[in-house]
Amino acid sequence: MQRLLRSIAPLPALRSVARRIGRGLRSVPKRTWIGLLITLGLWWIFMFYTRWPAVQGKSEILTVLASGAPNTFTQIIPREGWPYWLSWIPTGINMNENNAIGMAFAFVIGGAVSSLVLPQRLITRILHARGTKGSALGGLLGAPLMLCSACSVPVAIGWKERGANTETTLGVVMGSALLNMMGLLTIFVMFPSALFWGRLAASLLLVVAVTPFAVRLAKWWAARSGSLPTGVNSAASEAASCDVDPGSQRNETWGEAIRGAFRAWWDASVDIAYRLFIPMTAATFLAAFLRLFVPPSVVETYLGGGLLAITLTALFGTFIAVPTLFEIPLTMGFLFLGMGPGPATTLIVTAPSVSIVSYFMLRKDTGHRPPLLLMAATFVVGIFVGLGVETALAYYG
Repeated sequence: MQRLLRSIAPLPALRSVARRIGRGLRSVPKRTWIGLLITLGLWWIFMFYTRWPAVQGKSEILTVLASGAPNTFTQIIPREGWPYWLSWIPTGINMNENNAIGMAFAFVIGGAVSSLVLPQRLITRILHARGTKGSALGGLLGAPLMLCSACSVPVAIGWKERGANTETTLGVVMGSALLNMMGLLTIFVMFPSALFWGRLAASLLLVVAVTPFAVRLAKWWAARSGSLPTGVNSAASEAASCDVDPGSQRNETWGEAIRGAFRAWWDASVDIAYRLFIPMTAATFLAAFLRLFVPPSVVETYLGGGLLAITLTALFGTFIAVPTLFEIPLTMGFLFLGMGPGPATTLIVTAPSVSIVSYFMLRKDTGHRPPLLLMAATFVVGIFVGLGVETALAYYG
């Protein structure tokens, strides 16, 4: 080992750095490496066996939309034979079935993250970053997950339980939903360029600037009212129970480490599923209800363009919760029905972002003020980006 260090680091300063890196790697518990392998393996399976095929299948979705069919997902229960006022039930079941894989991966990835053994010193340096740095880091952590805002909450809570700041926690949720690499690529390919640039600009603004501002405003609001946000201090105590004692797990055998890591992963995944399955399922049924009870004539009359149309779309998009990438066929469907580019941009920004369901799922761990303010900010940003795209197209075509 010393001979290798001398060969790759002839200068004393470089050798010193190499030795520190070597000591740091040797100090990492075996469970950490196993947990990282589990997390990366799950992400790879999720990426290449579910997300990428979903993007490739978007051409089929466009064909279905162009034909005027009301549904853009597989139907395991046909709507035929159901009264119209109850048709949201089979639609919700079909949407849940199509979202089942993403929901399952949300639980197991969230369990892997929350059970990952990391030294608290490392967490303090990385996840305790405040302000813009914290939200930007959260956005970078969330972007590769490619989960909807509701599905990414288990992962974000996992980071929160490891000691992450509220900025980082909300950054994971916003980054996963808005900086979704497959989603951005699909929007770039399938929509007018103005919609793509509007979505990208709004996403970066919401993750990097709006999220830390919402957290700062929530703290000011809490201080002014004389109360601390609920759940802010609980994560620190939970993280303390997960700290790595320098000598507690380094002496484990690989067999003990593998068994311990898989047991912790299973327990954490089951706990997340137990807490979040019902609200995530209810969110999908709510989206089905709203989607079916908006008549097509309303889209042409009230959502063709202008401030009122953009405001109504922002309100609709902020409150609904949609599955991963579902904002793309949803927006495309509204475009076919006569929605203008301004409201369409607003919808493609607000629909995947923090929703009322995300708020209820996050408030226990972050306090109710930060996600509530982030919802309000998403509504405002959605309006401004929609007006911006509409104005740009009016003047520059």
